[in-house]
Parts: sequence; C-alpha cells; structure tokens
Amino acid sequence: MEAKPRDQERRTRLIQEWKSEGVYPYSAEPAMPSQAVERQMFDEVATTIARRLPGVPQSKKTTLRLLREIISHDPSGLYPVLDELFRLPQSEQDELKRILQRTTLSEVIKATGQVSDRLDFLAALKRLAFEPEISKTVKERSELHKILERETWIFGDAYTLMVSDRSLDAVLVRHLRELGREGEARQLDPVLREDGRKGIVDLMLGRAHRGSSGREHLVVELKAPQVRIGQTEVAQIKSYAQAVANDPQFRDARVSWDFWVVSCEMDDIVRRDASAPNRPPGCIAEWEDGVRIWARTWSEIIDDCEDRLHFYRERLNHDPATEHAVEYLQRVHGPVAPSAMVA
Repeated sequence: MEAKPRDQERRTRLIQEWKSEGVYPYSAEPAMPSQAVERQMFDEVATTIARRLPGVPQSKKTTLRLLREIISHDPSGLYPVLDELFRLPQSEQDELKRILQRTTLSEVIKATGQVSDRLDFLAALKRLAFEPEISKTVKERSELHKILERETWIFGDAYTLMVSDRSLDAVLVRHLRELGREGEARQLDPVLREDGRKGIVDLMLGRAHRGSSGREHLVVELKAPQVRIGQTEVAQIKSYAQAVANDPQFRDARVSWDFWVVSCEMDDIVRRDASAPNRPPGCIAEWEDGVRIWARTWSEIIDDCEDRLHFYRERLNHDPATEHAVEYLQRVHGPVAPSAMVA
C-alpha cells in the first residue's frame, strides 16, 4: 500500500530535519538496490515512531543508529525491541506490524545482511588461517573450534550442528535421534576406536539428502593452522570412521557418512591420496556403506564458499576489507575471537 501524500510529506520533512540536526544515520545515497530497500524500511519505521524519540540530539542520534543496526542485521527482531523501548500505542504498533510484514523488504534486507556477513567471515578466516603472525597464535579448541560452531555453513549449505566436542557415544545418540530411533538410545554399548579408546569428535553436522528421505552426516576434525595433515592426523580421522563403520548400532541404509580432517597444509603423501583420479578431489578413502574420508585445506574450503557466494557478491558489490572482517569477529564471536586478530 502506497503512503498517502500527507504521510509522505511528513516523512520527507522529518528526514530533512534529522539531516539538518546531524542525527540521520545515513550520509550517502544508496549505491545498490539492497541499500535502497534498507533505507526505505528505516525511513518508514523511524518516522512512524518519531514522536517517541528522545529530544536531546545525541540521544536521538544514538537511537536512530540503533534502529539502523537492527534493520540491517535482523529486521524481523525489530518490533519487540521497539515495543520494549517505547511502549508504543496500539495505532503505532499496527503501523509497525504492517511495515514489517512486507516480506519483500525484511527478507531482502535479511538475505543481504547474511551474504555480507558470510563474505566478511571468509575474509576473517583467511587472516586466521594464512597470516603468520595471527595463525601461529590461534588456539584450535578454545578459539577456532568455538568460532566454527556458529559458522557451519562453510562446510556446505543446509548443514546444522548436531554435536560439538563430544564422544562417539554422543554422536551415536544424536544419529539415532535424527532417524527416529530414540528407543534404541537408552541401551547402547560404548563406541570405541580400534585401540579401545573413546574418540572425541570436534564437530558433527547433519543435513537431509537432497531429493530423498535420507541424511548426510559430516564429522569434522579441526587442526590448528600450523599443524600439517600427516599420517598421524589421517590415522585419527580414519579411526573415527572405522568406529562408526564397524559398529552395528550406526548402521542405517538411509545415512551416508563423511569424515574430514582440516588444516592449512598437508604432507605430500596425503596430498597424493587426496588427488587420486578415481575419487573426488580431497577424498582419501571410500569404504562400503557410504563412508568417505577426506583431507581438506582451508584454502579449498574457502574457495568453495567463495564460488557459492560469487553470484551474490557481484550483485552486492561487497568486497570486505580488513576492518569489515575484524568488526564481524568482534560483533559475532567477541569472547572467543583471537586477540591477535581483534587487538
């Protein structure tokens, strides 16, 4: 529904006043359609609640900046925040709901923000993995692992985190639950590696098979950037795969299993296995019952992600600079962001 002429005049007048006061949070004109969509939503929402804004210019500026941040990153979460801040009367609540229910606005902004965030994270990951002064200080378990728990998209679209830093027993329980076999999870035998030890899995991810009722499970073993993937690392990830393949409790024709060991570099002998012509690139072993083992480098994973995002990157014209990468790590991963990166 188009704004009435009187409403549009009021909106234009208010925005001009804010610009004159120096409190309007945008300085340049929108350079891309996505920015114009965001600006349109901001103008409509801000002018709807204009009577509730603080009178002091600095407070008004802060409130409008907060409003912009919410709209650019999470427009769907805007209504409860505004209602909590301003205790809006029913008429303004109804108007806000009308604006926010226009999915073409909120969904475009949300999708644009997600793509920009992903590009910023890839820029940050490149620095974490490849800049010597940073990568040599990155802690695998308390920093890299914790960050990647919240960035599972880099391992493939539609993956969700199922298990983090837990035993193979926990992997089995979650596996059974996903398949609707919860009853079996109450009486389980321990899942052990060939040498009798329990294995602790860094990440277990899952997603539905495309076009079928089955599932794909991905187990990821992370190594600190300075650790090369050699025979020791390969033996570790193979021992996890073997524990799953040998244990009848895991067997289900609907599920395929991939096991990745990930770092920045790999030894020549591992690279030869990962380049074998009879397997997909990176796959170092392929067993029966849908079990595959992979050695992956961060450069390969990042390249795959950038290929998936290339279409959107070109249209968004978003080329993340260092400050974007640092800002993203601080905003999303602050407590676990490596100090060498955000200092």
